[in-house]
Amino acid sequence: MIITRPKPIKEILSMVEMFPDLSICVVGCGICARKIQTGGEAQVSMMTAQLQRSGLDVLDGKIVKHACSTESWDSLVEEYPALDKADMLLVMSCGAGVSLLGRISGKPVLPGLDTTSLGSALKDEISEDFCVMCGDCNVGLYAGLCPKSGCPKSQVNGPCGGSIDGDCEVGERECIWAKIYDILESRGMLQLMDGIRPPVNHDRRL
Repeated sequence: MIITRPKPIKEILSMVEMFPDLSICVVGCGICARKIQTGGEAQVSMMTAQLQRSGLDVLDGKIVKHACSTESWDSLVEEYPALDKADMLLVMSCGAGVSLLGRISGKPVLPGLDTTSLGSALKDEISEDFCVMCGDCNVGLYAGLCPKSGCPKSQVNGPCGGSIDGDCEVGERECIWAKIYDILESRGMLQLMDGIRPPVNHDRRL
């Protein structure tokens, strides 16, 4: 699941001001953004109302099934005609959805959200920072936890000197390395922490 968070309304309005006199359709996503309540029905409705109160020409707000995947622009607008009628789209989805709609619509497309990480959902509990999509996955060595996403320093060897009594020095959070250690210890697998791991091979993303 792609984790997103809303952009401040002032930032959105400043972006919209760069495209004066264009009608807008607000577009939400029926998958990830709806699940984590950043681009579902309620959020699209609120954004539409905010933009209208600011004096902007907002034609409609629509939730597409998945903003990052469609057969074609024609098939999308057949189901959601407001997308075609608007001069510009404000997309409340992850960056992949914004980019796809920008490529196929032929219209200016603005992001309403910031994409932060790859996470997960267990019932109604949303977990962030599960994965940074580095292309060099080895979480099996770390009790299934990714230190590259869970550690603010993205360390693959840890913990660092800032970890105190299992707490991270950055914000109010538990040190991911303390979690990794505790799980490996409970499984009798602490030997997996022996040795020095090489840095992430970013070439594997290419």
